[in-house]
Amino acid sequence: MRNITRLNFYQRGILLLDIMLALSLATLFIAILAESSSSARDLFNRARERDRLLDAFTISNQSTSTSITINQKERSYGNDRTETITTLFSNSGTTTDISKSFAPTISFSSVRIRPDISSNGFAGTSICSVDLSHNVTTGSFNYLNGINEVLNSAPNGPLNPKAPLATITAIPLPVNPLLPLTDLIVRDGIAYISSDSSKASDPDLFVIDIHDISNAAVLSSINTGPGISTIALAGKRVYAAADSTVAQLHIIRMDSLKNLILETKYKLPLPQASTSPPVASSIFYSNGYIYLGTTKWDGDELSVINVTDPINPTKIGWFETGSKINDIFVNGDTAYVAASDQQQLRVLDVHDHSNISLLNSFTPSGWQRQEGKALSLFENELAFGRTSGGFDIASDHELFSWASSSSVPLSSPSSANVPGGVYGIVSDRGYEYAATREVNKELRITNHELGTSTASYYSLPVQPQTITCDGNKLYILAYAAPVIYEVSF
Repeated sequence: MRNITRLNFYQRGILLLDIMLALSLATLFIAILAESSSSARDLFNRARERDRLLDAFTISNQSTSTSITINQKERSYGNDRTETITTLFSNSGTTTDISKSFAPTISFSSVRIRPDISSNGFAGTSICSVDLSHNVTTGSFNYLNGINEVLNSAPNGPLNPKAPLATITAIPLPVNPLLPLTDLIVRDGIAYISSDSSKASDPDLFVIDIHDISNAAVLSSINTGPGISTIALAGKRVYAAADSTVAQLHIIRMDSLKNLILETKYKLPLPQASTSPPVASSIFYSNGYIYLGTTKWDGDELSVINVTDPINPTKIGWFETGSKINDIFVNGDTAYVAASDQQQLRVLDVHDHSNISLLNSFTPSGWQRQEGKALSLFENELAFGRTSGGFDIASDHELFSWASSSSVPLSSPSSANVPGGVYGIVSDRGYEYAATREVNKELRITNHELGTSTASYYSLPVQPQTITCDGNKLYILAYAAPVIYEVSF
């Protein structure tokens, strides 16, 4: 009996050990299963979103050609504008049925690269976070997947709408302090800065490395002649709106960041030989076309110029506003124009460049003395800023925002009074970041509804000239001072 009892005891001990081992293995299995399920769900969601984007693509000549053009149709992200022509892959096969194993050549007219992909060679690429205060996914990728989770989990998201706290650092620029700097674009830690000096011998475009913010270094500069009002970047070229009646468009090629070459100058054709030519005041590049705005003259203030062959630019479209154009933003077949006349914001249909038409316009009170100045388009949010006109009238607002840029007409915007005016806007999924000339509030951060109760304001020692973004940082170019202010969160 004693031996049997001892045997039962040993058996119970072994059984307990087996149970504990089984529980441990089960726990490990559950953890692995949960992790695998999460990974599988993430992969499924990403595949689903990509499939949705592909469903929106237009694939032409599927059965008759070995070349397929894919036109992106996902929501626009205004701060992310990679403009290039890219071939995905090619195959020398002869089959034209793309449902088989043949791999055709696929060209993209617009490419948006993710942060984890090397940006070498994309000198003109804007890669800004969709949430500057949290540095989440760049561009429109994953817009539908997880956007609510991203926003709601953010400390400053909709569940806690207080605008993010900013840290501002001055970056002194190693340039002549007397140079009037006019525009700024920052790409991958490289600043492209234009100027408009009264001296013909002064440079009017600088390429400056600002990775070391305490020791910015000029990599190259060039004097194109009369001065530059504003610039656009695409690939290895800088397109400049020139403050010149001789040639309003200057095209500068960058064989490297240390080698700038003035490739082409282009003069707008005159409607009559006796017509006095204008100077360029604004510029935007989109998919092989330059949209060039000018001061008021007897010709068209908006010109569309084909620059697919940069050596031979050709004007192919036009629209007359009757006033100076201060800013342009183009999204697909729609152009947004900020001007100085009664219709301070125009929305144009540009799908046919030879027959541009007005879709709608916006005339805020105070237009007689104020000018449309700045535009920002983020996914489907449109923001518009204008100058103050020299003095503040509280009812004549300077900052406007629409929940949908496609609304017809442009009515019932959110708006805010900004004494001093708005000189640049950057938007992300939660906020509008405005560079203003309101004293002690030169950087204004509000939600898209422009609510002031949860806004943040920051003082700069100088007035801002413009604002741009790179990664999860903002950069503000000072007016009348050789300094950039880096804003981080």
